Amino acid sequence: MTTARLTTKKFPSYIFVPGKNPHPKKTGGHMEGEKDPIVPQIDSENPAINEALRYSLDLYNHGYFWESHVYFEALWNAHGRVGETADFLKAMIKLGAAGVKMSLGEKKNARDHFERALELIESLDRLEFLGFDLTEMETLIEDSIESGKNPKILPTWK
Repeated sequence: MTTARLTTKKFPSYIFVPGKNPHPKKTGGHMEGEKDPIVPQIDSENPAINEALRYSLDLYNHGYFWESHVYFEALWNAHGRVGETADFLKAMIKLGAAGVKMSLGEKKNARDHFERALELIESLDRLEFLGFDLTEMETLIEDSIESGKNPKILPTWK
């Protein structure tokens, strides 16, 4: 089953897996010479309009875990790395890190990232945030801790 795209922005030419293909920022990498993105904060009243959030989710949900973290981290930085939105974005960064670790066969390290992502989502202490069902996310992450497979994270505003 394919996951619907949230943007029309093109995917990178390959999914980065450390040790298997060029690091995206190094010579021959698909982001060679590019600066890290600078993106606007997410509007809590209308998160769906944030193109960087939509693209981050597209990358993540289609297996571009390292690449997704670049955009989630840009959003995290835009929010000053503190507060609920920053915590949500840090959870997404951790889920991306878990995906990278799984691609390397590092199940213990992936589990640690899944567990930290779950802690961050649980710390929000709400049912919904920025158009995401947090109860569903918690369940998906808990399942990922057991299965070792990254969950698809889709907003209700897709």
